[in-house]
Amino acid sequence: MTKDTSGLLFSAASGGVSGWEIRLALLRPGSAGDELDEFLLSNQTISNQGRYAFWSDASISAAKIFVKAEFIWGSDEAHYSEHRYLISAYVVKSSVVPYGTFYQLEDQFMTARKYDSQSGADLLALERSEILTRLKRVKAAVK
Repeated sequence: MTKDTSGLLFSAASGGVSGWEIRLALLRPGSAGDELDEFLLSNQTISNQGRYAFWSDASISAAKIFVKAEFIWGSDEAHYSEHRYLISAYVVKSSVVPYGTFYQLEDQFMTARKYDSQSGADLLALERSEILTRLKRVKAAVK
């Protein structure tokens, strides 16, 4: 994928009272020209307490990096209390199966710190340095 590739980020939320799930799909023009292809290989869902973003960092990827954070419910926590989060970072890579170029999981870790999802704090921004440092380490190890 290049910066000139068109794409559409589609999201749909399920119903719920105190929590719900959001399905994300990144669609791009298909090879036949009259269809859309999914650009995220795996099923991408997040809860209403989750967060996602697309970041640019040319030292890691020419395409935008897709990052998401999903809360992990600890044994001593209530639904809307502070939680640790599982951070997943995806980069565009060529894949042998299925053939083509897609976003693929590059790194994943759990935050050491707990975050309050109701505070409005941007936990991805707060964890950005750690996420990018880890992605650079992964990229250097793969070379």
